[in-house]
Amino acid sequence: MAELIYEELAPGISWLEIPKVNLRILCGCPADAVKHLTSKGKISLVTENGVSFETGPNAILLADDFLQNGLPANMAEFPVLQMFYKQGQIIPNHPNNKGERPILIGNANAVQSQLQYIYRGNYGLTTPEELIDCGISLEDTAEIMAMKMQFAFGRIQPPDALLATCVIKDSSWQSLRGDLLVSRTGTSQYQFKMGSECIDVDLTLKEGETYPPPYKLPDQLLPRDKFSVWHTGEGDGWDCFRPCMASILMIEGEPYLVDAGPNVHYTLEVLGIDLSEVAGIFQTHAHDDHFAGLPYLLQGGSKIKYFASSLVRKSTFQKLSDLISLPVEEIENFFEIVDLEFDNWTNITRSVQVQPRFSPHPVETNIYYFRYQEGGEKKIFGHLADIVSSAVLGRMKNPEAKYHISEDFFDKTLQSYLEHSDVKKIDAGGGMIHGEVVDFANDPSGKLILAHSSLPFPEDQLTSAYTAEFGTSDLRVPLDHEKFFQDKALQWLQQRLPSLKKEELRELVTKQTEEIPRGQQILTRAHESGYIPLLLTGRVELNGLLHPAGTLLGEAIALADLQVSQEMVSVGPVRILPISLNSYRELLKKHKLLKKRISLFKDYDHFRTLPMLQYGLSDDQLISLLKKSDRINLKKNQPVLLPKNTLGLLEAGEIQFLASNKTLKVTEKSLLGLSNILGKPFTWKEQTIKKCQVLCFPAGNLLQAPGVRWFLQRAYQDYYFQLS
Repeated sequence: MAELIYEELAPGISWLEIPKVNLRILCGCPADAVKHLTSKGKISLVTENGVSFETGPNAILLADDFLQNGLPANMAEFPVLQMFYKQGQIIPNHPNNKGERPILIGNANAVQSQLQYIYRGNYGLTTPEELIDCGISLEDTAEIMAMKMQFAFGRIQPPDALLATCVIKDSSWQSLRGDLLVSRTGTSQYQFKMGSECIDVDLTLKEGETYPPPYKLPDQLLPRDKFSVWHTGEGDGWDCFRPCMASILMIEGEPYLVDAGPNVHYTLEVLGIDLSEVAGIFQTHAHDDHFAGLPYLLQGGSKIKYFASSLVRKSTFQKLSDLISLPVEEIENFFEIVDLEFDNWTNITRSVQVQPRFSPHPVETNIYYFRYQEGGEKKIFGHLADIVSSAVLGRMKNPEAKYHISEDFFDKTLQSYLEHSDVKKIDAGGGMIHGEVVDFANDPSGKLILAHSSLPFPEDQLTSAYTAEFGTSDLRVPLDHEKFFQDKALQWLQQRLPSLKKEELRELVTKQTEEIPRGQQILTRAHESGYIPLLLTGRVELNGLLHPAGTLLGEAIALADLQVSQEMVSVGPVRILPISLNSYRELLKKHKLLKKRISLFKDYDHFRTLPMLQYGLSDDQLISLLKKSDRINLKKNQPVLLPKNTLGLLEAGEIQFLASNKTLKVTEKSLLGLSNILGKPFTWKEQTIKKCQVLCFPAGNLLQAPGVRWFLQRAYQDYYFQLS
C-alpha cells in the first residue's frame, strides 16, 4: 500500500492522505471546498458508540497568496467547522473528540491570517468592550455575552487553542507528523515525503483558470422590477447541489444582495448581472456561507451600499480585515456604509424600507424585514438567516447555569421571528445553531419558504410551507422595462458625452433592447447590422479582459470603420441596446467630436490591459483617467519625484527601492509612490537606475474605485514584505 495517497479533485483543490500518521490533508481551500470533498467521496457518514458523525480532513494546506485569478484562495472556515462539529472534534464528550487539533499548514502570513479569520468566524466579537463600542447597551451586552458563552460551551478559546499550525519557512525539510516531511518548493508549491515516496502539490491556478462551483446553475436574465424578491440560494454550507441561503431584491430596477455567500460571482453571472450593477448588500452575519463572496464585492469600479446593524458590520469587517490583512478603517473605504438600527425602519428608496432584528447566533447576526409601500399597495418580505430554535434558546434560560439569558430576551427573540410577512424565508436547518420549522407552526405570514438545509425537508413540514427553486421570484411589482433601460442608456451616454444635450442623445436610444445568451459573439453581428451595442446588463469578454455594463462595445472599431479582428463574447446572458452607428457617427460629426473620440482610443487598448485597471472600471472611467494622466521622463541615478497626489506606473527604464538595508529593483509596469498615496507608515526611497518614462495617474480618482484600491493595497503589501 502506498504511503502517500494523492488525488486532484478540482482546479486548486486536491487531497493527500497519509494513513501511517493518520493525516488527511485538504490541499487548497477556496470557498465551498467542503462541498467538493463531499461530492468526491472524501467525506462520509460513520457511527461510533451509537453516535453518527462525518469523516473528512484533519489538516489544511494553504496557498501563499490570498487571491488567485480574482477569487479567494484561502477560506478555511467551513473545512474547520466541518472538523469541529460535523466530525465532532470540538464537541465535549463526543466519541470523535480525541483531543487533537486540526492543523493549518503554509507560510507564516497565510497561517496567521487564517487563524484570526477562523477565530472571528467561530466567535465574532468576543469582549463586552467590542459590543459596547457598537452602541449596545450594558444590559443587552450582558445578554449577548451570556448567549455567546452558551454557544461556545462556556469558554471563548484563543486561536492557537482551537488549531495547530505548521509554518513552512523555506525549501528545507520539516517534520509535519512522525516520519512525514514537508518542504516549500515555490510559490504555493509544496513537496511531501514519507520514506522513499514523494508527492508534489501545486496550489496555483493556471492563467484563465478559476475555482469551479460544485453545482451547475441555469442561465436566466433577471427582469428589472420596481420591487421583487428573487430566490438565489436555499441550501447551506454543506449542500453540494445548491447555493447557500441568499436572495436578490430588485428595488427600482436595481439589484440588491441579501448576503454574499460562496460563488456569488457565479450567481450574478448566470443571472446576467455585472458587479457594477449591484447597488447594495444587506449583510445578515459573517459566517462564510453568507460572507465568502464579500471579497468579490471589493473588486468593482464603484462603491456599493453596505446595509447592516453596526453590530453586524463591525463583526463582519473585523473578520474581513483578518482575512485580507487590511485594517478595518481601510475596509470602510470600500463601501458606502449605511448603519441600521435594530427594530427601526430605514428608507432604502422612496417606496422601500428595511428593518433589522437581532438574532441569537455564535456570531453577531441580524435578520431583515423589507417593506414595499406605494399608494395603497403594501408588501413585506422577511429574510431570516440565521436563527436559532426555541428549544436551544430555551435551554439558555436556565438560571442555575453560569451563563444564562433572561425571559425577556427569549420572548423578544421569538416574537421577532413571528412578525407577519407576505413572504418569509426562514433558516430551518435545525441542530445546535439553526432554526426549526416547528417554531413557525402558528406564524401569521402569507407564505413560508424553508431554506438553509442540505437535507430534504420532511413532507409533514411542507404542508403549510414551501421550498424555492433557484431563480424563482415572489412579490413582484413590475416597472416599464424598456423605459428603465432607455433612461439607463441615456445616463451612460451623458457620462460619455457630457457636452451634448439629453434631447440629442435621446435620438440614439429608440430601438428595443435585445437579450443575448451566453457565449455569443457580439461585434460581427452588430457591425453587419449597422449598430453599436450598448451593454445594459451582464458582462462581455475580449482576450481575457472583462467589460462591464455601461460599455459601448467596439466603439473604437466602429467609429474608425475597421474590420472586427477579435470578438467580444457574452459571459452569461446579457442585455444590449442597439445604437445606430450612422446616427452616432453623424451626431459626433455635428458637434466636431468624431476625430477627438477616435483619438482617445489610440492609447486605450494598452490602458485597458494594465493589471490595476482591470477591476470593473467602465470605459468612461478609463477614458477619464487617460485624459487626466501625464507622462514624465526621469534621468538616471536621480530620486523619483512625482507630481503631488499622483501614482506612478513605470513604462520604461529601471528603478530601485531602498529601505534600511534592503534593495529591490523594479522594471516595467511597477508602481511608484504607493506608500504616499495610501498613507502608509512604512516607506522606502525610490531612485532611478536608468532613464525612465513614468505614467502618472491622479491618485484620488484611482482610490475611489474599490477594485483598484484593493489592487494597490495588495501591491503595497508585496513591496512591504520584500523590503521589511
